[in-house]
Amino acid sequence: MSLWRRAWQGFGAPPRGRRVAGTVWVFGLGAAAGAAASVWTVHTGSNLDYGDAMAHLTISRRILDSMNPGLQQLGTVWLPLPHLLLLPFVMNLWLFKTGVAACIVGSLCLGTAAASLHRIMARIGIDGLGRLVGLAILLTNLSLLYACTTALTEPVLIATLTTCVAGLAGWATSERRLSGGELAVFAGIPAGMGVLTRYEAWALVVSGTIFVAFVCVRRGETLRRTAAYCASFLAVPATAIGWWLAYNTAWYGNPVEFLTGDYSAAAFTEVFIEQGQLTTKGNLGLSFQVLSWAILETSGVVPLLLAGAGLVVLTIQRGIDDRALVVWLLGTSTAFLLFSLTTGQHIMVNDRSLPTGAYNNRYVLSAVPWVAVLAAYLVGQWRAAAAARTVATVLIGAGLAWQVVWWGDAPEERMTVIQEGREVARAAAETRDLARWLGEHYDGGRILLDESAGNEFAFQPLVGVPLSDYYNRSSGDHFDEALADPFGHVRWVVMHRAQLVSSSTKSSVDLVTEALSDDPQFHARYELVHTAGNVGIYRRIGGDT
Repeated sequence: MSLWRRAWQGFGAPPRGRRVAGTVWVFGLGAAAGAAASVWTVHTGSNLDYGDAMAHLTISRRILDSMNPGLQQLGTVWLPLPHLLLLPFVMNLWLFKTGVAACIVGSLCLGTAAASLHRIMARIGIDGLGRLVGLAILLTNLSLLYACTTALTEPVLIATLTTCVAGLAGWATSERRLSGGELAVFAGIPAGMGVLTRYEAWALVVSGTIFVAFVCVRRGETLRRTAAYCASFLAVPATAIGWWLAYNTAWYGNPVEFLTGDYSAAAFTEVFIEQGQLTTKGNLGLSFQVLSWAILETSGVVPLLLAGAGLVVLTIQRGIDDRALVVWLLGTSTAFLLFSLTTGQHIMVNDRSLPTGAYNNRYVLSAVPWVAVLAAYLVGQWRAAAAARTVATVLIGAGLAWQVVWWGDAPEERMTVIQEGREVARAAAETRDLARWLGEHYDGGRILLDESAGNEFAFQPLVGVPLSDYYNRSSGDHFDEALADPFGHVRWVVMHRAQLVSSSTKSSVDLVTEALSDDPQFHARYELVHTAGNVGIYRRIGGDT
């Protein structure tokens, strides 16, 4: 028997205990796909298109490199795990400046997601050909590949979600009754990592607990054992949530600062509500249309057609048995997004929204593994002659190849994830050029900058200097001191020359502009040396700091 045939048979073999053949090399394949995508995006600089991506890199580095280092630099706008994962890599200034630090984390996340998806498909009985189709859908999704080269949080979310579901699938389908401790390790730990990544994972904790209870009831477990299993799964994510509430209490005096604070999603969406742009709030029909269109543009027509047929076959064959429920668990994040859009917790803009545009469609990347498993199930359940299956496989492969070519022919028009990133980069092109100019001309003396004054100021990686050289809001009292006496603290000041008339949140006012723009003493001591639109760089005239 040839080496290839043995490898293929091993790849499609059913699980044996905890072992699922092929997991390691599937991880390697996923990581390699992420690395290949990274080569292209780093070369073009598109891995830094999103302002959020540069903000994540900056938050991570300033935990150790800032005037006020410490865990408080994690802030409360975003959950902390993605920043902690980036931390070892962003401390290298070149990896930070180029965004390659994020490429490393994203490629590892893509490898983890691929390996977990493979294990999920094996646990629910999908054969080798079906698994191959599922992996192909995951690893040829150009929007996902792009996201995995950035510091956006979606790659970490997808890795933790799929790993959690893989653990739940292994626990539910194992021939040996696994203990509560094993459930906590293989499903609870990744769930805990997920709840510290994005709030979609909090919904998975709820659906995962319900799943554990369902499986226990079907097994005939006692109420006490059922409660013990549920508690085992919940232990780690509940601890993680408790830590996040305690962190917010310790630093902000409010356990739900992330929900109600000045920088929260609620504060962010308030502006859209006042402008009449949060049209999905209270409108389930429009929310469903917007979400569905985002999934279509992000997942692709061919994978969605296969997934739709797979959903029908799965429902007819399995109803809501344990293996079917595993597949439905992968749809938890999609259901959460629909709920969030309808209740006004999130905003998503695309060709079906009012108004139209491209914004936050990347959230639906978490649906790609669900689409992949449903399509894989369809292929895996098709019983036909070998020749017929071969022809079908070739046709599916051709369809996926066409999907990739169609996407790649006009990515900004056909992939809203790419479109949004490019629009953000173009809108901030002048200030990004300004950041590069500052990096080239910076000769020490420290910089005063209000990094919270609009997304256009999320450019510290492009400047490429240590973050301990900045006075900004994250510097705490040091920032106030520099505002009061810039001449005694900094050689460089970056600010809006005229105060912002609108902002993404009501707290996004340029405090540097507010303090210095009308100060004649400041203008006597600093000269304007470079401008980009409304933003100016001022350099101190003479003197050293």
